[in-house]
Amino acid sequence: MKPLKILYPFSFLYYLCFIISQKIKKSGQKKLPCKVISVGNITVGGTGKTPAVIFLAELLKKLNKKVCVISRGYKSEVGSRKW
Repeated sequence: MKPLKILYPFSFLYYLCFIISQKIKKSGQKKLPCKVISVGNITVGGTGKTPAVIFLAELLKKLNKKVCVISRGYKSEVGSRKW
């Protein structure tokens, strides 16, 4: 038996788990009454996320848009407001 034929059932199981996880993730989504911009990635630190958020927030504020920055990550402060 060729190695690829042996792995085929595992690929089907992986695909099935992927589909189930996508359904679970989508079931928790909510429709918001505003536009949302998410800045982030899987890299921690040093990729320029904070400067990008500051730039976007200041730009949107200059365009007379309401801005709210929510951070739940490193060095986030409860109740602090900048914009």
